[in-house]
Amino acid sequence: MTTPRLILAAVAASFLSTAAFAAPPSADQVTVPQSEMRHNNKLKALFDNQDQFMMFRMEMRQATHGMARDRKKAYRKAEVQKLRVMNASERSAYFHGLQAKWNALPESRRERMVQRMENHAARHQERHGGGQRQGAPNGDQAYPDDGQAPQQDQTR
Repeated sequence: MTTPRLILAAVAASFLSTAAFAAPPSADQVTVPQSEMRHNNKLKALFDNQDQFMMFRMEMRQATHGMARDRKKAYRKAEVQKLRVMNASERSAYFHGLQAKWNALPESRRERMVQRMENHAARHQERHGGGQRQGAPNGDQAYPDDGQAPQQDQTR
C-alpha cells in the first residue's frame, strides 16, 4: 500500500517542480486580446472627431481626479453608458458643447494635448506591436496648463 502512495507523491512533486521552473513568457510572446485593444476604438467611434474625444477624456480626468480607483472606474463606466443611451439630438448637443470647449482652449494647450496623444499612441504601438492602428489615442491624461505632470495616485 505504501508504494502507490510513494509513487503518487513523486509524480505530484515532479509536476509541481516543473511548473516552478517554467520561465515566464517574454513581451514578444504575450498578446493583448483583441477585445481589449478595440475598447478605445469602440469608444472613439461614438465621437464625431478626435477633438471631441480628447475633450471628453480631459473632462473625465478632471472629474475623477483624486478618486479611488474603483470609484473612477464606476464613474467612467456610468458616463460612457450615458453617452451610449443618448438619442441623436442629445448626442449632437453634447458633442457641440465638447467642440466649443475644445475650441475655447488656448492653441498651445490644444497642440500640447494632440502631441501627448500621439506620443502615447506611439509608445503603446511600440509596447504592444501591431494589431492597433498608429495614432489612436488610448488612455492619455492631460497635464495642467503649467506643463507639470499631475501627482500620481498613491492609494493603490
